[in-house]
Amino acid sequence: MASVDLRVFIFCLLHLCIQCDQIPVNTNVLAKIIQYFDDKLQPTNYDRPNQYSVVIRVPYQQCTEHFSLDWVFSMDEMENAFSDFKTNSKRRFCEVIQDSVSLRAAKPSWIQMTSSSGETLHSEYVLVYPIDATKTSPLDKILRMPNDDQCVVLYTYNSPCIEKCINNKDDTILYGLSNWLKTQRTGIKAFIFQEMWRRNSTGVPEDQQQQFTKINNLVPLYRCVKENNQMKCYKCGDAGSEMLHENCVS
Repeated sequence: MASVDLRVFIFCLLHLCIQCDQIPVNTNVLAKIIQYFDDKLQPTNYDRPNQYSVVIRVPYQQCTEHFSLDWVFSMDEMENAFSDFKTNSKRRFCEVIQDSVSLRAAKPSWIQMTSSSGETLHSEYVLVYPIDATKTSPLDKILRMPNDDQCVVLYTYNSPCIEKCINNKDDTILYGLSNWLKTQRTGIKAFIFQEMWRRNSTGVPEDQQQQFTKINNLVPLYRCVKENNQMKCYKCGDAGSEMLHENCVS
């Protein structure tokens, strides 16, 4: 039993060391990225924002020095894809690849389990967990693209729910985030959310702390919120932190 505990301890240390080697993201630039998503992709219903998630891969300079994708996604075809995803309730997925940039966005999806029942998959789950026949998630496809100097950002409008997305089962987003940690050894990675998802969780900050640290120990976790109509991003904590920034758990 002691040898098993030792292997787990060493595995956790390796995870933390890998994170320490990552290039830090500029939170001011990160705010511009999330504002770009808000402007271009955020779906609404009666002027109220709906849940969606997006994963994007860009050269790392786009996350440290400046962020500007208008020159990349200025083609009518790209703009139409964004607009259709934003306004068409039947459009559940959007994929755009242009030059050195790859973007995939998803809304919650309904899957039929039996003839009389089904299940709604959260949008971040659709992007992170490999549910298709090839066992490859949209995030996996982005990570397999050849480019060492990369910044990969996963953004979800609402925070992941605790019971279905961050529990201790094998089929949660933690599985995909572990693959992300092992696959992307260089560049920048960031997991961001904006609003706190209250359903399917206790809503108690202490519980949020315990669950969100599971994400933060695999991929650096951030929260971006609008303050006085200005997007601002907070780093939730260092890898291995037991206490996260108060703005990330309440």
